[in-house]
Parts: sequence; C-alpha cells; structure tokens
Amino acid sequence: MTQHRQHDEPRPPRQVARVRARIAMREAWRSIISGTSHTLAATLALALGIALLFGMDLAQTDRLIGEADSYAQSGAATYTITLQHGIDGAACEGLVGVNGVQAAGALRQASRKITFATLPSTGIPTYETTPNAVSLFSPALADDGNGMGVILSSDVADTLGARAGQTVALKGGGNARVRGVYDYPDDGRDGQYSYAVLEPVNSTRPFDVCMVRTWPVPDDIDTLVYLTATITSKEQRPQISQLNTRFGSTPPSASRFDERLTAFAPWVMLVVAFALGFVMIRMRRLEFASALHAGLPKGVLVLQVLLELLAAAILAVLLCSPLFAWVWLTGNPANMAALYNTFLRVPVAGFAGLLLGGFAAILLTRERQLFAYFKNR
Repeated sequence: MTQHRQHDEPRPPRQVARVRARIAMREAWRSIISGTSHTLAATLALALGIALLFGMDLAQTDRLIGEADSYAQSGAATYTITLQHGIDGAACEGLVGVNGVQAAGALRQASRKITFATLPSTGIPTYETTPNAVSLFSPALADDGNGMGVILSSDVADTLGARAGQTVALKGGGNARVRGVYDYPDDGRDGQYSYAVLEPVNSTRPFDVCMVRTWPVPDDIDTLVYLTATITSKEQRPQISQLNTRFGSTPPSASRFDERLTAFAPWVMLVVAFALGFVMIRMRRLEFASALHAGLPKGVLVLQVLLELLAAAILAVLLCSPLFAWVWLTGNPANMAALYNTFLRVPVAGFAGLLLGGFAAILLTRERQLFAYFKNR
C-alpha cells in the first residue's frame, strides 16, 4: 500500500514544467524538420520584409544625412560677422566653447600682400588671422602642434608648386615656411579666400571678420556672433552672412528626420510580422485542436509555437545580417549609434510581431471547435 501511494503522488511542479518543456521542444523540432511548421516560408517572408523596410529607411536616412552633410561642408553653416576694425579676436575664438560651434576665428586683410620670388610681379592677398582661425579652412591644421608658417589656398599652392612643410623664397629676400594647404572649392562660397595666404598672428589689435563654423546651427547664431563685435558708434553696422548662400539660409532640421516617410517602417514591420505569425499558426488550427483533444496541455502548445516562430525569426535576422554588417562597415562611425538605434527597430519589430502573431493565433485555438475546424479544413 505504501509503495502504491508513493507511486501515485503527484510530481513536483518544477519536474512537471521540465517535462512539458521537453515535450514542447521535441514537437517543435519535429515540426521544423518535417516542414509542418513552414519555418522556411516564414523565414524567407520575414527576411524579405525586414530587408525591404530596413533598406527603404536606410535609403531615406542616407539622403537626409547627405543633404545635411552637403549643407555643412559647403560653408552654408559657417557664419561671418564683418565690422571694419571692430572684431575682438579673443571673443571670437572664445565662441568655440558654445554648443554647436565647431571652430571660430578672426581675420583681417593685411596692409601688404605677400609676393613670392617665383611670382615677383604678383602680390597675393594676405589675411592675418587669430591662431585657431586656420581650423576653419583646414581642420587638420588645428592640432598640428606647429603654429609657425603661412597657410596657402590650394590654388596658390598649385601656382607656386609648393607643398606643406616646404620653405618658399619671398621677393626681395627671406623665406616663408608653408605650414599647410587648404582646399577652397568653387561651390558658391565667398570667393575672397580661394586665392589667398593666411598668416596666423598673436595680436590684440581688432580684426575685421569673425568666422564661425557651426553644426548643428545654434538657434541664436546671430546673437553669438554679435558678441564678438565692438560697436563704438551708431554708424557702425555689422554685417552677418553665410560663407555660402547657395543652399539657402534655413539649415536642415532634425524634424525632417523625424517626419521622414519611412519613420513608420518599424510599425509596418510589426503589423506585417504579426499577420505572418498569425496566419502561419492559424493554418494549423486543426492540428493544434486535435492535440488539445488528445490531452496535450495548452501551455505546451503555446511553448511549441513560440519555439517554432523563434527559430524562423532568428534565421530571418541571420539572413539579413550581411545587410546590417554592410551598413556598419560603410557608414560614418560618428552616425552609427544614432543610425542603429533607428534601423534596428525594424528587425526587432519583425521579431516581436512574428511571436505575438503566433501567440495570438494559438490562444484563439479551441478544442471545442475541433469539428468546426475539421469541417472547414
């Protein structure tokens, strides 16, 4: 009698849960291997949806980033305030600490033009600048650790046949060391610096221009640059302008990214994946109702379905992994964190939608509707 009672004692809940989990995994594996679960079809459909929506969002975002980069790199996001002998050089360079300001420096046209020995009849326009102003024209020069020498525009350097690091003879004797060369494209920006020599100086005398490169453009950019001007009379009227007006005065805003057509791609993916998971499981309602009629617990069926769909979701993401890797390898590292925070929402939505759809379908499957399923099969 004692042995019989021990044999009839219920198993511990944990043991029951383990047994049911093993049954669910076994049945899920059999369904996948046999093709009953249509895992391959679900994988391909989900991968196609992820790739299309991911790619559409990527293309749209790349276009917006490209437009923003073009705006910033063209000089449209570089602002100048001009006031003859009225710009405080130290105040101008001090704007670098302001959020959104990438570089700032003051310039003034020198009283004499530099004349090189190779071009004795031509004086080249020369601009005296504050030490950090050179970073406005060539960011690499800001941290070169050597403040000595002149900086040539690429047109001047080509005319002289000079390169960075060389020493060039001056007309009348003496030499000038070429500290660096800067590119100045003819793309609509103010042309006065396209054929020029920049000469950094340490001077407390007022300058004529304060130039500020920004990105993103601060809302109070006009107020900021006004802070560098020393106005001593009502007749003095500082002029604020963009270095390049070709792209207009309104910079690309973050709202354009938020309002892009593909911003709803994750929600579309969620709905599509939900429908896919629901249909894939709903098509097998007769099979699952029969299993319930045979005494299989509903929890085991739910776990089995989730495991089957989980396998399809993982395989779909793996199929799309070359696309994710390509974006990572070819994209701008500075944008990767923001881009992946956006783009990965599509596969995550697909992953979640597929499981939720299957979960909803199996919950709606009822044993009591077995004969109705059989009749409508």
